[in-house]
Amino acid sequence: MKSPLDILARSQLDYTDELIIGCVLLTAVLATGIPSIQLQTDFQSSLPDSIDPIQTQDTIQANFGNSDSIIVLFQTTDNAKEESYVTDVRDPRMIRTLNFLTSELQSEPEISSVNSMASLFEDNPESKEEVKATLSRTDAGFANRDYTATTMFVQLRGDMNEENIREATQIINQNIDESPRYPGVEIQPTGTPVMRNSLSDVLINDTVTIIAIASALILGLLILTRGFAYGPATFAPLFMGLIWTLGAMGLLNIPLTIATIALGSMLLGLGVEYGSFIAERIVEETEKNGIEDGIMKAVPNTGKAVLGSSTTDLVGFLALLLASISFMRDLGITLALGEGLTLIAALVLTPALIVKYERWELKRGENK
Repeated sequence: MKSPLDILARSQLDYTDELIIGCVLLTAVLATGIPSIQLQTDFQSSLPDSIDPIQTQDTIQANFGNSDSIIVLFQTTDNAKEESYVTDVRDPRMIRTLNFLTSELQSEPEISSVNSMASLFEDNPESKEEVKATLSRTDAGFANRDYTATTMFVQLRGDMNEENIREATQIINQNIDESPRYPGVEIQPTGTPVMRNSLSDVLINDTVTIIAIASALILGLLILTRGFAYGPATFAPLFMGLIWTLGAMGLLNIPLTIATIALGSMLLGLGVEYGSFIAERIVEETEKNGIEDGIMKAVPNTGKAVLGSSTTDLVGFLALLLASISFMRDLGITLALGEGLTLIAALVLTPALIVKYERWELKRGENK
């Protein structure tokens, strides 16, 4: 009785074009899920709910709202100052800027509340002495000790997810640009939400960079060791498997986190072995008996060994599903999914591409 790998080998010889076209179409379909990949930068959301302090924190947030605010820092510069420069946050011009920005932000539907030193003044003060007198009557700590910096706390109305944070940060920056600006003052949004927003950009940029560099290096090494035909034939299924994995992550709502940032290079490093083993065995058998015998011997035999080796890796990755922290579980399921898909791509597509190339070479030789 023929094994599934024997049937696969026969199919790669009889339905070469169909298998290649099918893999390309599958790649195109799954690639549509890549833009839907979610970014998860909130470390707290990945923590187990069974821990008492975390349960308490969740209760507080449910009843009193999220404590994370976007902080806008107003700071005087350390550069050489002219007489017109603002050198003290108690300058009435600073209060005017704070009042203007507070009024504009409170009119935005995305903003729940704004709190700053401006809340102490009903009208814009006329002198620095008036500001000093007002501040002396409160211990709220709106400014630092030398009065070179003050802060504004902006609370969002919606959930603190990446999309809402990004939108709110854009709104704040836009209002800052439209606020009256005086020489000597720097205004910069910060705080945990803004840092999460920046971390999202870093995750995207690093993922793209890592995948691009790893792909170029692996493809170059494969071409050096296996030539301009077998090198790309080994690499193409590997890259397709990576696209399948990223697309599946988007379609299955598996987030991209700090733990999975190196997913691309890890899968490329693991998956290249599968295609290399299969391609090397096909070359050895083809040199002895031709492409048909090479495929029929290499795919079942090497395929069985590769399947056995990959199964142990899959079990190790799936063991991470027992972790209490969610991003560790996401790492396990992502690596297991990615290795499984790159393995399928290597087993199915690598031999088919080699068959296609060998037959093309044979036909070209006959036409000469």
